[in-house]
Amino acid sequence: MQTSRRSVLITGGGSGLGAAVARRLADHGWRVAVAGRREDPLRALVAEIGAQALPLDVTDADAVEAAIRGFAPDALVCSAAILGRGAVWDALTPQRFAEVMAINVGGTFHACRAAMRLWRERNVPGDIVNVSSLGGLRGMQRFAGFGAYATSKHAVVGLTEALALEGKPHGIRVNAIAPGTMRTDMVGALGLLPKTTPEEIAPTVEFLLDRERAGPITGTTVEIHCNDD
Repeated sequence: MQTSRRSVLITGGGSGLGAAVARRLADHGWRVAVAGRREDPLRALVAEIGAQALPLDVTDADAVEAAIRGFAPDALVCSAAILGRGAVWDALTPQRFAEVMAINVGGTFHACRAAMRLWRERNVPGDIVNVSSLGGLRGMQRFAGFGAYATSKHAVVGLTEALALEGKPHGIRVNAIAPGTMRTDMVGALGLLPKTTPEEIAPTVEFLLDRERAGPITGTTVEIHCNDD
């Protein structure tokens, strides 16, 4: 795998898929920074893999810009997200809907914008992987109570495709993955226990960041249909 001591910043990096990606890339020689709102999981991961912790609210565009310019990664993984479960006539209030969009879409936008601006200024051919979901793709199975989440993950796909076009003339690649349900704390809180783990999804992110193997790929959303019974 190509690394050349590459560096990556991962939002939502303290747990779930973000943490799994951080572990895998650190194991393969990457310099890793993990960003998130909860400092305790970040500290635990840093102690485990030797990454840099960046306590960060992805809805704060200025803070995201400062973090990316401070760490100066040449790759970015945007996995910060919340589910925002609730029926439209009950728990899914306008405020809750706005919160889901601010984190899942706005946070992805802020990080991508900051990274792409930095890379263009410095002539860096950077790589981005955004995390969508099968629930954010047309024609996939839907579940009641996840209207905000599905909307946000559709938006991540559209944002990925648009930014890939803008980045292409500058050697910047922007892709996304759309996994099915994984065994994370966030999913476990719903009473679900899928077989697929974040560690099984992380290699796909690693592949997309590797220019030797995935160099021609940009503007693509990779569907990951989890192998659960």
